[in-house]
Amino acid sequence: MMLRKILPAVIFIAVGLFCFGTVARAHGVAYEMIETSPTITFKSVFSSGEPIAYGEVLIYAPDNSEVEFQNGRTDKNGVFSFLPDKPGIWKIEVSGGQGHKLIFDLDISDTGKNGLTAHKRENPLHGSMEIRVLLGISLIFNLCFAAFYLRRKRKAT
Repeated sequence: MMLRKILPAVIFIAVGLFCFGTVARAHGVAYEMIETSPTITFKSVFSSGEPIAYGEVLIYAPDNSEVEFQNGRTDKNGVFSFLPDKPGIWKIEVSGGQGHKLIFDLDISDTGKNGLTAHKRENPLHGSMEIRVLLGISLIFNLCFAAFYLRRKRKAT
């Protein structure tokens, strides 16, 4: 009985997520490596493709995650460069304003006499919109099922 009341709302939400998924993507942020040796240069953009112009950037060295190694702002094209002084995993934060924040790690390795080189570290769940939508739909169905189960259990007692 309860399932008949909830099912139309769940279907409505699922259809809305699939039809208007591109609107939700406009709030995401991403980055692209431009140059990795010796200067690290990256471009930060919103998922709509618009650059994060003049976004605040904080760079944290591998040995100090509390005090930034360098800070600054991206240029009008969303580009920022820095020169790491040691190998390790560097944490980078870019704030695009209005709650949009990009946080990623770069693995900087020592290449000998050529200096340091960056290797992009991937986060498989961060960039996959399809997985995030499926997880959201699964959460909705699980919450509806839990509510239905608990209500049925209360009626039985």
